[in-house]
Parts: sequence; structure tokens; C-alpha cells
Amino acid sequence: MNGVFLLGCGEMGNVIGTDLMETYAGDLTFADRDLSRANKLAERYPNRNVKTVSVNVKDHDALVKALKESAAKVVVNAVNYYFNLNVMSACLEAGVHYLDLGGMFHTTKKQMELDAEFKKKGLIAIPSCGASPGITNVLAAAGARNFDKLTDIEVSFADKDYTKYPTSTVLPYSILTLFDEFGEEPVLWENGVYKSVPPLGRGKDITFPHPLKKARCFHTLHSEAATLPSSFPDLKNCSFLGGFDPSLVEKIKYHLESGFSSHEKITLPDGQVVSPRDVIVHMTNKFIPTPDIKVKDMEFLRVELKGKRKNKSKKLIVYCKSVTNKKWNIPAGSWDTGVAPSVIAQMIARGDVKQTGVVPPELALVPEILFKELEKRDMKIWIANK
Repeated sequence: MNGVFLLGCGEMGNVIGTDLMETYAGDLTFADRDLSRANKLAERYPNRNVKTVSVNVKDHDALVKALKESAAKVVVNAVNYYFNLNVMSACLEAGVHYLDLGGMFHTTKKQMELDAEFKKKGLIAIPSCGASPGITNVLAAAGARNFDKLTDIEVSFADKDYTKYPTSTVLPYSILTLFDEFGEEPVLWENGVYKSVPPLGRGKDITFPHPLKKARCFHTLHSEAATLPSSFPDLKNCSFLGGFDPSLVEKIKYHLESGFSSHEKITLPDGQVVSPRDVIVHMTNKFIPTPDIKVKDMEFLRVELKGKRKNKSKKLIVYCKSVTNKKWNIPAGSWDTGVAPSVIAQMIARGDVKQTGVVPPELALVPEILFKELEKRDMKIWIANK
């Protein structure tokens, strides 16, 4: 059993699956509710003989059966985070290791509560294995080695996009995730306690490397603060800020204020019953870049750490820079988000991860191993001392 089971072949699943086919020699199974999506992904490398299956994550028994029949060692969960707990439950029953792209803080907290169950089965589950959260958590772990006492971690990201898009509005990913990020109250770790703040509050300018320089960043709901405070017991403050395009922020705010993120059904004058959320998802899919648009961009992940070293105040910043994958025309932000779970799944499959239980990336992964693999994929990681 050394196979990898990819669950979900949407936008991120395509990136994960592509990297797995290019870099992993073990058995692969691609699964999706829509079998055609799994087949289309596998066709990128027809000589890999990837097994494809149709499975609905809401059908527990069917998912367990598919996992057992695949004989996979680890599952990469690339479906919507709403189903993370469902998939973890199936992995426990099937006896398979697990990782995902993140749980938007609250789901991540619930996932961590399954630690004892995974330990009992001798399995590991690593939540939040994308770029941010994921790579950022491991950047924090690498930076933490330079402190005797780590008190502050601030995670942020921003990008520089040179792409010529046919529309003035561009969505980096599903508007559902943007609604959750922008509409729910961010949870920060402040002065040793969790604190909720207004959505998109406390915006500030953050300095990034050339050519980005400065970006306006906002607090949004994210998973880093769900695990970093417990991983580093001296931590007093931990937060996440996203460097989204200001015009996109205003557009998402408008839709939130107008009620388009609501699940509540409404009746139109002609008697038709619809959900505003379903309507806006259908209408805005056209703003997610299509494969025919030639992308040229870069993304910076930034983790700023503060604390003490030899009784002196110390500050440093750890960066990860990614660029467009030109071969497959994959934007930088999608590339680093999808590469990370592929690499981590391979680390688990070959035995580089020794722990059991539900363990966050900053504690489960050896930074040097992860960073070496990321650098093979044109990502640059460095520490800027202050």
C-alpha cells in the first residue's frame, strides 16, 4: 500500500493530480462525484494508468468502499472544506492516512478533536496542507528555530498579476470560499486568547519583496490561528491577512451586504424558488479564468515572527515566492496551493512523516524536506533577518 487517493478533481484537484502524475511513481486513484472530471484529469498523462472512480463524499459507505478497493495509503481531500469531517470519518474506517487544504478555522478546530481516534488507528491526519494555510505553517516552524521565545506570528500573502483578462472582475477561486473568508468574522489570537473581529477589519499596508513592494491586506477567516498558538505555547499573538485586489474586496462586500451569500430560499414574483447563494455562484463562474487565458503572475507568502533570542528582541520574515506554471498555465496561487498537498501526500506515502493522530503541518513536517520539493517546482523560500 503506497498509493495516493485524490478526492475531488475540480480546480485544485487538477493541480494536485497533475503534480502527482508528474512526480509520483506509486499507484494513483482519482475520484470525483462527476467521473468525467476524474477521467479528463487522468488523460493529461495517459501512460500513467491512473484508476478513476465516481464517489459522492456524502455517501459514507460508498466512500469507505472506494478507499478500501483502491488500496491507497493516503487520501488527499480536495473537495469543499464543508466535508472535511465526513472524509476523515471514512478514512478512519478504511484505515487510510489523510490530508486536506484547510478548514477555515472552525472546521479545523473540530478536526483536531479527532486526534485520539487517529492515534488509536495508527494513522496520521494533517489538516490545512495548501499554501496558506499549509506552506505558511511550515514557514513559521522554520522561522521559529531562530527564537528562544516566539511571541508573535503574522501570516499574509499578496500577488502581482500581469495577465490580460477579458473581464474587469477576476475571481481567484470559488466565490463560496470568498464569501466565507470575507463574510465570517476572522478569529485572531490576541494577548493569549481568541478574539473575533469584524470581517475585513483592521486593514493595513504590508511590505513585500520586489516587484510587489506594498499591498493592502485585510484580516479574513483562516486556519493558521487554529493551530499555531497550541503548537508554539509562548505565542501571544497570531493572525492572518490576505492581500486581495481592493476592487475585488469592494465587489465581494457589495454582494455580502446585498444578501447574495444567503442560503435562505426566496420566492420570485413568478413563483420560482431560488437560493441567492446558488444564483450568484452560477452567475460568477465566468469570472474564474478559463484555460485559454495565458496567465502571468506571482504570489508571495509572508510569515513575520517576533520574539526573543538570547534575551534580545528579534524579528524575522520568512517568504515563499511562486510563479505561474507555464507548462499547464496554472496561476501562481493555484500552483503553490496544489503542489503542497501533492508533496505532503508523497512524504506520507514514503514514510517521511512518523507521527500519528491529527497533527498540524508545523508539527508534522520536516521543513527541509518540504522546501526542497517546493524549490524543484520553481518556488523560492528565504528568510529576511530584521
